[in-house]
Amino acid sequence: MANIRLIVLNYKRPRNISTIISTYKKLLPITVVNNNPDDPFPYLGNGIDVINNEKNWLCMERWVRCFDYEEPYKLIVDDDLMPHPSLVKKMYNKQVPIVGVYGKSGVESANSYQELIDHWNEDAKVDFIVGAITLIKQSALDLIKKDIEKIGYPKRGDDIIVSYLLKKYLNLKYLDTVGGKVLNLREDDVGLNTDAEHYNMRWQVVEQFKKISH
Repeated sequence: MANIRLIVLNYKRPRNISTIISTYKKLLPITVVNNNPDDPFPYLGNGIDVINNEKNWLCMERWVRCFDYEEPYKLIVDDDLMPHPSLVKKMYNKQVPIVGVYGKSGVESANSYQELIDHWNEDAKVDFIVGAITLIKQSALDLIKKDIEKIGYPKRGDDIIVSYLLKKYLNLKYLDTVGGKVLNLREDDVGLNTDAEHYNMRWQVVEQFKKISH
């Protein structure tokens, strides 16, 4: 799997990042993007790239950083999840522009984010991929680079935005999710979903971007 670079975004779960690194350091090149300027992540060397940002650029930063690396695939992993290497291999073997372990469907008939249908860790066709664990072809990401630069760093919905932009440019009706072994790491109550407005904000992004892929 030398064609894949693992990119993981850190905010306040450095212990989880260390667990992910210890599992994958001999399997994939790794980039840690640290969005917490108050707590620099140590520079580790040995093929592990660490970027300590001077401010919290939120979640779009993980996609933006993909453009800095040559690997044809980027594996973007949330810092509270760890995919088993067999799952990464399964995702890679699908050879699709983007594939995740978590997605949502039912956008056309839903009136709120909570009404969307969950597809977690299963083979499904979805309207958009939810962050979590996502494998994306860099060539697909390159198609939407100018759009990502133009949109900048939204407070929520980076994964929704990327999904709908890819559907637009690649003329895709659905995106794919797959199932496999996933280890849940500590959440420590620091996730974005602890914000009461989180799901309303994500639904606003869905409403804004669902129109572009038709």
